[in-house]
Amino acid sequence: MDFNLSPESKMIAKAAQDFCKKEVLPIMDSIIEKDDYPDELLMRFAKARMLGMVVPKEYGGVGTSNLNIILILEELGKTGSVCAYPMMMNNSTAETILHWGSEDVKKRFLPPLCDGSAYASTAFTEPATGSDPTALTTTAVPDGDDFIVNGTKRYITSGNKKGFGVFYLKDEEIKDQKGNVTAFIVDKSSQGYTTSAPWQFMGLEGINCVDVFFKDVRVPRANILGERGNGFRILLRWIAGERIEQAAYMVGLGQAALDESIQYSKERLVRGKPMGFMQGIQWMLAEMKTKIDACRLLTYRAACLQDEGVHIDTLSSELKIFVTPAVQDVTRMALQIHGSYGYSKEYKVERLFRYAAHAGVIASSSEINRSIAGSALLR
Repeated sequence: MDFNLSPESKMIAKAAQDFCKKEVLPIMDSIIEKDDYPDELLMRFAKARMLGMVVPKEYGGVGTSNLNIILILEELGKTGSVCAYPMMMNNSTAETILHWGSEDVKKRFLPPLCDGSAYASTAFTEPATGSDPTALTTTAVPDGDDFIVNGTKRYITSGNKKGFGVFYLKDEEIKDQKGNVTAFIVDKSSQGYTTSAPWQFMGLEGINCVDVFFKDVRVPRANILGERGNGFRILLRWIAGERIEQAAYMVGLGQAALDESIQYSKERLVRGKPMGFMQGIQWMLAEMKTKIDACRLLTYRAACLQDEGVHIDTLSSELKIFVTPAVQDVTRMALQIHGSYGYSKEYKVERLFRYAAHAGVIASSSEINRSIAGSALLR
């Protein structure tokens, strides 16, 4: 087994490091202050060839691997910003359309996701459900060549940004309650499509998670993704990939927390010596490093298996079960190493600690993933 990255992957990781220094770090304070990122952020990703990563070149993509997406997300995670999320959403939504879309759908919707002219969204969650397809209340009713959509979607990332998204709706013409969810590609500029103000979270400032309101929105039949009634299966495949991407972002957060702690331990003097000479601090740093290494290897392995076409539903759930608490613990130890300063917004570890908290409840909860992985062992 070869644990070395290919020359291409090393080049992409280095390009991602340079991108973060040039394009992300200078705008981080502004993102937090405005609770928003610049409209042209996607264009910057597109120019750096970080969109449409697994999409073939014939549709405007790069034609590379999921592993290389993970390497970029890890670097973005190290910045402790939300800039990873629009990049993550565009890549994962494009991959979903590539896998399930007809040739016409792929030709219409993939190029804008690759060139940065459209912000992608994926929308399943509603006020009363986050994982149960039978509890959806946002409906799609057939009307000639269109469907009429009414209802509310909750916590939709980039739902207020120009572009389109994959929306999972209750297909009113299908009576089978176990399979009446259909995936539709919805233009976010459609008449009757409106959004709330962005939700305010304890972290992830600027992520632009909004409620989406449908009032008699017309969606063409030609915008159906995959087969009618097969929406939940499409969603499960997408969210499995999202869990791997989220793990990569978390690895980046954890690595940044370790880097900050090492630097602080060298600079902070205790009785005339760097704090890092204290055995207790060294033990914490060693534990942090071990946890991050394990999380990184598991994440890379999952991405490589995804590239090989292995079914990743259970694998990605196992990954989330391990990586989320491990990195949350790493950021907690980083805060502890910094003492009272770690609780101050003047230090990066305060933000890393808050941002790491999201992973237990976003992209499916940790409890749901324990059920997925546990039930798979008994089948």
